[in-house]
Amino acid sequence: MSTSDPDSRLLLVMRHGKAESNAARIDRERRLTDRGRSQAQLVGEYLRSQGVKLARVLVSDAARTRETWEHVAAQMPGLDAEVTFHEEIYAGGPSEVLELLHGSEDRHPVVMVVGHEPTVASLVARLADEESDAGSIAQARIGLPTGAMGVLSGALDDWRELREGSLTLHTIVRP
Repeated sequence: MSTSDPDSRLLLVMRHGKAESNAARIDRERRLTDRGRSQAQLVGEYLRSQGVKLARVLVSDAARTRETWEHVAAQMPGLDAEVTFHEEIYAGGPSEVLELLHGSEDRHPVVMVVGHEPTVASLVARLADEESDAGSIAQARIGLPTGAMGVLSGALDDWRELREGSLTLHTIVRP
């Protein structure tokens, strides 16, 4: 899943792990449950087992997405990715996340987004081309369960070329 082709891009779009439903907390401050932490660890193990070399990670600034990322990263020793946190992923929609992705540099062929529903599922469905796995597109259109991650790739000269239907959706990883 890492790539040596300079024109090839791998995009991983993940929904945060299962979060507490404590109504006493502000939504942005909700933390992961034990199940959510386990989901994130399983995704990290999956990425490690597939040899994924993340170059850039865009994470919502909410507590549950930050915590999700921490548990994913903990399963990937030696990880050397540029990680940034963005309010736009929490408050925005697919267009705002796409704009952030357009800002990724050529030296970042493998990018991951950790965000929220319905934005992540909508983004995955929007980017998927006609060669994509039909079951995975259907799942994205329904919505991604907590901890799930869409795996997309395609030949793009750079991230600014990323648009609707420009990547192949291979699978939805469901921990």
